[in-house]
Amino acid sequence: MLHLCEKDTVNVGELFRMAENEPGGIIVRKPWDKRMKRLFWETPQDYVTWLFPGAQFQDSLSTELENETLYADLLFAVILNGIRILLHIEFQYNRDSKMAERVWQYNMKASLKYKCAVWSVIIYLKNDGIVANTPLMRKLPDGRGIHRFDFDVIKLWEISIEELRTKGLIGLLPLLPLTKGGAKREVIEETIGELAPAGEEPKAELLALTYGIASLALENTADQEWLIRRFTKMYDILRETRAYQDLTKESRQEALEEGHKKGLKEGLQLGKVEALHLTVLDVVRKRFPKLTRFAKEQIAAIDDSEVLRRLIVKISIAKTMQEARQALLTVDEDEDLDDE
Repeated sequence: MLHLCEKDTVNVGELFRMAENEPGGIIVRKPWDKRMKRLFWETPQDYVTWLFPGAQFQDSLSTELENETLYADLLFAVILNGIRILLHIEFQYNRDSKMAERVWQYNMKASLKYKCAVWSVIIYLKNDGIVANTPLMRKLPDGRGIHRFDFDVIKLWEISIEELRTKGLIGLLPLLPLTKGGAKREVIEETIGELAPAGEEPKAELLALTYGIASLALENTADQEWLIRRFTKMYDILRETRAYQDLTKESRQEALEEGHKKGLKEGLQLGKVEALHLTVLDVVRKRFPKLTRFAKEQIAAIDDSEVLRRLIVKISIAKTMQEARQALLTVDEDEDLDDE
């Protein structure tokens, strides 16, 4: 809907080997929208021409729409017939039954913030079964209309390779692996040839972004391995590009986050076991203080939380020191049973 204006470096081989070390040999799955945003920022006029014919790109605006809690994917200021308006773009990979309502909210917030007309486009990257219908209508029970929100919907898997190529916009070429029949080696090879023609300066940033998009589009492990080998040959071209450096940083960050999550999980488990150790000793110290040192020695190597919980129960209900000692003596046996 148009709301009327009020006013006018990691070595490339290392990066790719990181991918090969992932389960199944497939490259780490990065958020789609990060790579798509980089692609659109690289050649914004090409994408404005494709999505909003006749408009001229002016600037990329902040996508924060509400106090750091609501963000659109992309907001481009464009000039259409001499008037400044906004082109709002959302990328969608996973199904979202409320996508139309969400885009409507973004559109309204952007219109209010920038006091300018806003046209929204949803670009679906994968056929996941649910696609927003345009326009979004809101009516009273008697049929009278309250709201009508018009927007564009693009389903990349329905666009043919030739349809995108014939537009003559080089910035669109990295999208080819997402088009109908585009997730193939030969299509990617042809794209590389168009972005790095013999005797001409290669479009290095677009090549790096082609790798980024293709690595998410290819599903087959063998194809992924081929992609890694193919782009490794172009390391000298790619290594200085912003897109490649961003991909490298992304890989490092994901590795750090994964390590942090693993460490946190292990830390929580360790803390849980240590707390149970202290509980065992507290119960022994209170009921059978003479067994405290013995208990400490017996449980020192026990890291099974379930075994420790059972031991706490046994010592708590033990009627004599001998029963408590027996529970401590057999704690190793309980652990062996848990391992079976």
